[in-house]
Formats: sequence, C-alpha cells, structure tokens
Amino acid sequence: MELCSSLRNMKPTLVRRCIRERSALERKIFSLQTMKRYSTLAALIAVLFGQLGLRAQSLELVSIKTFDDVSADVSGGPIEIDLTEHFDIDGVTGQIVELTYNLGVINLEMLPAAAPLNVENFLSYVDDDTFNDTIIHRSITAQDLTILQGGSFTAAFPSLAVETRDPVVNEFSLSNVRGTLSMAKLPNDPDSATSGYFINVGDNSSNLDSQNGGFTVFARVIGTGLDVADVMLAVQTWPQIDLLQDGFPFDDVPLLGTADDPIGPEFMLVLENAVRVSDFPNTDGDPSMLSFNVASAMDAIATVSTDGSTLVIEPGLGALGTTQVTVTAVDSNGNEIAETFDVEITSTVPFFRSQPMPRVVEVGRPVTLSADVVGGEEATYQWNLDGNPIAGATEMTYTVDSFTVNDSGDYTLSAANTEGTATSEVASIQSVNNSGRLINISTRGVARSGESSLIVGFFLNGGSGEKELVVRGVGPDLIDRGVTDAMLDPVLRFRSGDTLDITNSSWEAGTDLDLLDELLPRSGAFPFEPGSKDSLVIGSFPVTSAGYSALIAPNAGENDGIVLAEVFDADEDLFNTDVRLVNISTRAEVGTGQDVLIAGFWLAGTEKANVLIRAIGPGLDGTGVQNFITNPEVTIKNLAQETIGYSDDWGDTAFKDTLIREMENSGAVVPAEGSADSAIILTLDPGGYSAIMSGVDEATGIGLVEVFEVR
Repeated sequence: MELCSSLRNMKPTLVRRCIRERSALERKIFSLQTMKRYSTLAALIAVLFGQLGLRAQSLELVSIKTFDDVSADVSGGPIEIDLTEHFDIDGVTGQIVELTYNLGVINLEMLPAAAPLNVENFLSYVDDDTFNDTIIHRSITAQDLTILQGGSFTAAFPSLAVETRDPVVNEFSLSNVRGTLSMAKLPNDPDSATSGYFINVGDNSSNLDSQNGGFTVFARVIGTGLDVADVMLAVQTWPQIDLLQDGFPFDDVPLLGTADDPIGPEFMLVLENAVRVSDFPNTDGDPSMLSFNVASAMDAIATVSTDGSTLVIEPGLGALGTTQVTVTAVDSNGNEIAETFDVEITSTVPFFRSQPMPRVVEVGRPVTLSADVVGGEEATYQWNLDGNPIAGATEMTYTVDSFTVNDSGDYTLSAANTEGTATSEVASIQSVNNSGRLINISTRGVARSGESSLIVGFFLNGGSGEKELVVRGVGPDLIDRGVTDAMLDPVLRFRSGDTLDITNSSWEAGTDLDLLDELLPRSGAFPFEPGSKDSLVIGSFPVTSAGYSALIAPNAGENDGIVLAEVFDADEDLFNTDVRLVNISTRAEVGTGQDVLIAGFWLAGTEKANVLIRAIGPGLDGTGVQNFITNPEVTIKNLAQETIGYSDDWGDTAFKDTLIREMENSGAVVPAEGSADSAIILTLDPGGYSAIMSGVDEATGIGLVEVFEVR
C-alpha cells in the first residue's frame, strides 16, 4: 500500500491506475460522525414525514381525465381543448427545476412551505447559471449515507470552486428520505450552506436528520429522475483525486471510464444545465417538464396542433367522416401517456370531397371536368368559366368535346342546397397547340435474377406507324460515373408478346453499328466504350397492343448489381410524328439509400404536358410478385433537384375523381380503395424529370413506377 500512499503528489493520469489495487475497505468515505445527534428532533421529523406523505407520493405523469369524442361542422372554426385538464404530474404544486446531467435529466419540485429560505437560495444559483457545467464531486454508498453531492465545483481539471453568496439559515423540518434534496454545509455549523446540495439517493434519515441541526430538505425528485440518480450512483468512485490541484485531494469522486483514462471533464458527472421550468408548456415556448405530441389519423378530415398546452382541432377540408386523434404527453425523462378520441366532421351544406383539377388541353381534343360533392342528391349544380355561368353545365361533370382557345380560363363548380351554397376551388384549364411528349425513360435500380430483374415496359400509340428506338442496359459504364456496386455484365432481353424476343449481352455483338451511329445523335444517348459489356437493342418498332418490355438481369454466373435501363426515342422528327411514347414503366427492387428506384423521363417540345406518375406496390399483389413493397411513395424532381410533386397513398388527393378517370383512360388499373399505392397528375414544362420511388419508413420490396401521357 505504500506505493499509493502519496497519491496527491502523483500525476493525475496515474492516480486511477494506482487505485485499482487499493482495497475498498481502505477508501475513505465522507462522514458526518462528529456532528451532534438530535434524537428527540428526529422522532418529531418522522411524525411530520408521515403526515406529509413524501414517501408515498408518485410524483409522476398521470392521466386525470379522458377525452370526449368531438363532432363539428366543416364550416365551423377551430376547436380548442385545454390539455392541463387531462394530464398532470401527480402531487406536484411547487416550482419545478430541471437538472440536465450528461447521464440524464432529473426534475425537482421545490418545497417552499418546508424551507422557504433554502428554496430561495437554491433558485438564486439556478437563475444566475451558477450550477451550469458543475459536477457531482462526491458519490457515497454506505449503510446510512447514500448521496450524490454537487453544486460546488466546475467541470474542468483543475476544477474551480463556484462563486457563492452569504450562507443560508438552516430550516430543517422534513426527513432526508430517498428522493429528497438537501443543502450541504460545514461540520458543526448548521447555518453554513451556500451552493452545495446533495441528492438523497437512499434513505439517510437515520443519519442526516439528527446531525448538525438536521440537514434541510428543500426539494424532491419527481417523475423518474431517481432512475437517473441510480445510474450516476453506480459510476465507479475514486479516492485521493486532487480536483483543485491544490494539494488537498477529494475522496469518493465519481469518474467515468477506466483507470487508464485521464481525469478530465469528459469523464466527470456534469450538470450541464439547471433551469426553472413550468409543468406544462405555454404559448411563449418557455421550458416545461411536459410536452405534447398530437396526431390525426386522417388529416383530410381534421388536422391537430398545439398552442402551448391547448389542443387545436381544425376541419381538414379534404373529407368528411371520423378520424382518431392521439394526444401523447411526454415528460423530460421520456415517460409518456397516450390518450385517443374520435373527431367527426360533418357538413350541412354541399361539401366537395374531390375538386376539379387544373391542367392543359390540346386544341381540338376533348376534356372532362368533374368533382365529387357530398349531398349531391339534394344539390343543384352550375359550372362557371371566369366567374360566369356556363349555359347548360348543370351536372357534377362537364365535358368540352373539342377544346378551343376561347375555352381557356378559370373553372369553378357551385353546388347549392336548402342549407347554403359551396363553390369548388378554381381549376385553371389552359389550351396548348402541341403538348410536350415523352421521348425517353432511364431507370436506375438494383437488378437480380428471377422476379427481381429490372423490367422496363412501354407502349406506343399513333395508328399503324413505327418508331425508331434505342433500348439499353447499362452496367459497366456506371462505374465511371461513381456508382458503386454496378452490375459488371448485364443481359438485356427485349420482348413484345409472342412476336419479338431479342437478347443482347454485349452492345457491339450483333448490332448494326452504322445504324447505331445514325440513331445515337438523334436520341441524345452517350456512346458506350468499345469492348464494354453494356447491352443494347436498336431498330424500328411498330405500334402494338402488346406493348414492349426490356428485362435486365445479370449474365449467367455474374453478380447482382445496380443497372440503368434506358429507352430513347430516336425518330428523325421527334415532334411531328404521329407515333408517340404514351406510357413508360419500370418494375424493380426498391431499396433504401442509393438503392431506391429512380425513373428519369424527358418531355420534348415547347409547351406544357400533363403526366400521370404512379408508384405501385400493393397493386402488384395477385400478379405473381411475392415480395412487393407494401407502402411506396414517389417524389418527383426537376433537373435542379427541386421537389415538384409527391404522393403517398393515392386516395389522399384533392383531385381523386379526376385521377380515377385519367387512370382508366390511360389503361391503368385503378388501385384498390384505401391501398398504399401512390399516384399523382402533374402539368410540367418540357425538360427532364426524375420519379424517385422509395418506401415509407424505409420499406423495401418489388415496386413498379409508371409515367403516362395525359392529353
């Protein structure tokens, strides 16, 4: 033991290494044995303690009142509910102080009725930030003394003593039971407490209630903060730590790490912040012990938010019906209680469940405008153009057989019943002479063998003509573009019903290179490196009801990987040919990160175009696909990588009626009601776009992303 007899003179980094050899029986434990005991007073305190019930209080988050279901009219204003009537911190009435340590949060309730001067003293150090970045410098676990002591020294090495004010008068009245806080003081000097405090992690009443005038209990731990105190108490302690580097070492200093670690603030138990908090949040955003998370199961019916401790419910304006609202109260220790109730939104006047959709229309083509109105049996209708009634347009649906420039404008639908009139949102319908057209798609995804191969499908339309195409499966070329895990040897299989089946595994093999030199510049596709194992098919292909598909998978014996499937329109006259690409789609595995499914497409021309974009997962059920993605989402971005559209759950749209009709017109299967498939119609300028298919909450599986021309 002589080796460690002069620890105060050793280098700090060597102290704990030496202490490992010291027996626990030889470590000094802070003692108050010299203090005078007051047995008679201790007996009185025990009576007071029993009356106050400190030992029995739960002091935790509780639900005190259930929520009643709510019913409101869609035209009404917000509904407000005071959440303080539904949740509480059981038994807490005093000022709350939140102590944020590096190992967790401990909330305290001040007890001014028992020790008003000591509460005022402690709060003064809280308010001037004295306690911030101070340490627990003593941790003791003994039969009659289990405490964590702090408030006196800074989190540094060497530490500094905090600046203190005049001592406070002793006000001993409550017992030092587990979960209470008392002021630390000098031996044999009851009125010497300043900034030092200790947490009674054990029941220390038999020791501290009868010494030095009794130790003043001024606060108690609330919530589950004692769990944090227990964690800190379990941190290993070390004797003979010269915190102040003044030659007077401390015993029982808790330090994280091992004997090989240095003494420094990163290994100390640090009180990072001490602040007064309210029990409930207020509208000013001041700190509070509780916070609230609120959610509506269907925002289209009703949205929810909080303003301080007030729950605000507003009609969602997108649907009528009932939604479940969940209110979760969370304390700063992470404990939570959730309560649910129903909110029903009704309407006495006609209600637009689906709005007419804005779009562009080619001159000479038909267009149908429609909406879905609740209360339609009793309502009368009137379509309006630029605010003026359209003669004879008195149904929920209005069709213009041959659109003209004069038909362009802002359309609305008015619906009236005996209770009142409702008017739809404005749908701006503008004429174009020749809408932009789809000319290519390029899809990046993970391709494997079997059902996880990457499949590109497309349809041509325009009578009995043909279209020159460049179809490619890109793998090795992606490596030069910085794509890791690219497929090194992709095989492309190009098919159409029973009449066409072409396979290519090396772009130069079996390809008319002269024709390729002619088509590539028209298509805008970059050339492959000579000798690469990228694959392609070129040629002139007719309009067929069977459509076309390009399957990309690894060559026999080769590894899976990321590939790029491309279909380019290579016609000599892209803009005036009657044959058009009207639908392009890709089926592949949807992963996370760089393995999401990305479909890029290009609109050529000088005028806007309408496109229907879908991300199908559950809709693949029953098609032979086993591992389909259960909850897909699709995000549409332009070349500047700006998000211009998003869909998750196809039915959650203001234009559902039009969306269903255009899916049917495009030959697409309408997803099941309530399914998680995604769909959106956008009106886009000519240019390049990407449709990024991913999974909600990182769901994965086989997915289908589609782009349809909507004219």
